[in-house]
Formats: sequence, structure tokens, C-alpha cells
Amino acid sequence: MKPLSMSLQIFLVVAIAASGWAVWINHEYLVGRIGLLSQSSDKIVKKPGTNKKARKKQRKLPVIIAQVGRKNNDETIAAVGTGRARRSITIYAKSDGIITSFGVKAGGRIHKGDMVFQLDDTKAGLDVQIARKRLDEAALLLKRSQFLKQQSVSSDAKVVDANTTYERTLLELQQAEKTARDLRVKAPFDGILGIPKVEVGDRISDATPVVSLDDRNELLIEFEIPEKYLSRIAIGDHVKATTPSYARQRISGRIAYIDSRIDPKARTVMIRATLPNQDDRLRPGMSFAVEIDLPGKPYPAVPELALQWRKGKSYVWIVRNHQAHKIFVENIKRLNNTILVAGELETGDLIVIEGVQRLRPGSVVTYSLPDTIKSTSPAKTPKTPLGQAGKES
Repeated sequence: MKPLSMSLQIFLVVAIAASGWAVWINHEYLVGRIGLLSQSSDKIVKKPGTNKKARKKQRKLPVIIAQVGRKNNDETIAAVGTGRARRSITIYAKSDGIITSFGVKAGGRIHKGDMVFQLDDTKAGLDVQIARKRLDEAALLLKRSQFLKQQSVSSDAKVVDANTTYERTLLELQQAEKTARDLRVKAPFDGILGIPKVEVGDRISDATPVVSLDDRNELLIEFEIPEKYLSRIAIGDHVKATTPSYARQRISGRIAYIDSRIDPKARTVMIRATLPNQDDRLRPGMSFAVEIDLPGKPYPAVPELALQWRKGKSYVWIVRNHQAHKIFVENIKRLNNTILVAGELETGDLIVIEGVQRLRPGSVVTYSLPDTIKSTSPAKTPKTPLGQAGKES
């Protein structure tokens, strides 16, 4: 046999080495292919019924479920307002004079018609006495003129002049008496007097503020709310208020007035509420944090974990007859760990809160009913046939 040439030997050695290297590099792929071939042969040997049951068992996905609840979409309006007395005035004198006395001390309660303060009425008293004397003289002159006329001694003209003089002096007396009364300033309504801004002995004019008077049996609070809530409030609605002076106490009141106009710049409307204050704890000028509860429509409530997102749309997985179904919903409002949604959900429906990653429409799932659902009566359980769900694990 003729020996191989050197070049041919080198070529064979290189070819064998390259083949061995290729086999070593792809040995994992070859092993996998061999395994698949062996599995295929096993499937051919196994009975068809056994393979079908195995596939059915593999399709059951374990999930954790919760029950759809129902809550109202209630809202609360929060605002800050300032309290003021139901009636509040600053009392002035009607004429110039010197203050001689106050009827009630500062902070005291006063009733309508009681004296608030008194101005010096010495001159006014003298004017009243002079006017009465003149009236008496005019009355005598009128009586004498009438008598002389009856005796045909005096004319009708003198009687007319005497009557005119009497009427003029009567008016002068009434004017003097009113001036004297104006020096005694009285309360126009029941209330509490503030601290006087002047003292006894001060000379004041009709432009000098003397003392404040507040009727604070109930307080008025004025605050603003956004115009979007205007259609949801009405006169008589309840309000709750707190003030820093009594931070732990909530005061109940009612809406008394709603302004007739919307502020075109702030887009708000002014609201005036009344708070009872029979115990006289509250003071005008206090700041109040006001809340108005607005009842809303009921919506299905689902746990936050149940809500899923895809392409800008939200959905949940609902379980009916042990199958998962995708239900698209609209988010209404978030309440802590619960979300109010709008969609084809009913109270008591079962939704998936864990294990959603592997779900597809129609997937068969296995679960256990939560204790909160097990404890409900049969009348409150969902209408779908879920009677056997509690037996599965």
C-alpha cells in the first residue's frame, strides 16, 4: 500500500480536529435534541387519555382572590373661613358731649333698650325746662285769645297767631326732649359689650367710636368653595367646623346663605354658614376649618392590587366558573388601598389580586375562598356557581 503524502495527512488531521471541535461546541444542543426525541417517543408510547389529563392539570393556575365591594363616591369640601357675630355694630354718640357713665361693664350682657352710656345732659335738661315754660305761656295766650274772641273783643287773626305760637313751642319742647334722650345711648338689640374705646370724662363727637356690641348667640362663617360644587350644596346642608382654640371639638352648623354670584377671577362662590354659640365659647374673628360632606353615587370597590394596566387602559381579572375573564374598568377614585371603578362588575364578584402575570382570557384557576367570604350567608355569596371553589387548594 502506497503511503499518503505529507500534505494529505496534514489535511486529514486538520479536518478531524475541526470536526471534534464542532461537536464539543454544540454538545449541549445535541443533548437537548436527543432528549426531545426521547420525550416524543415516550409520548407516542403513553396512552392518549393519560396525556390529556396531565395537560389539563398543568393548565390550572393558583391565584389569590378577593370580593368586589361597593362604596359611595363621597367627597368632602374643605375650606377656611372667619367667624363673625350674627349681628355686630360699633356704637357712636348722636351728638357731641362728655361721657358721664356706662350702663354695663365691658364684656357684660346687655338687653335691648338698656343704657349703654350717658352723656352730660345738664344743658339739655335746662333746654327742656325752658321749652316747657314757653309752651305754658303759649297755651295761656291761646286760651285768652279764644276767650276774647268769644266776647267779640279779639279778632280771628289773633286766635290763629296764638295757635301757631302754641304749636311752634310744642315742637320746640319735643325737640329739646329728643336731644336730651339722645344723650342717653341705648342698646338696639341683645348682645355683649366690648371694651370701650373711651373713658368716663372724655369729650366725644358723633364721629367717635365708643364701644362694640355683638349678638353672638350664633356665629356666621364665610368661606369660598369651587364653583363645580355649587350644584351639590343647598341651604340647610350640614357643615362641620373646628377652630384652633378648641382643636379637638367639632362644631356642627348649617349653610344659611349662598351668594348669588360666582367670582369670575377665582371661580369660587361665597358660602355663609351658622354655628350655634349658646355657651358663648366662640368669638367673632376666630378662624375656622370648615368641611362639607357631599354624598356620591355608589360604585364597585376593588383592591388596589387587582387593578392592571395595558396600553393606557385599566382592567381586572374576574373569576367565574373557575375561569379568568378580563373586564375593562374606568377608575373613579382612590380610597387608601381601595379603588372605585365603573365597569361590568357586581357586588360579590371574585377578582384576582395575586397571580395575574400568567393569566390569559379563559385560563382555569384554582383558589381558596377568603375567610371573609366563607363567613357570609348563602344569600350574600355571588350568583355564579362557585360552590366547589372552597374545596380546591
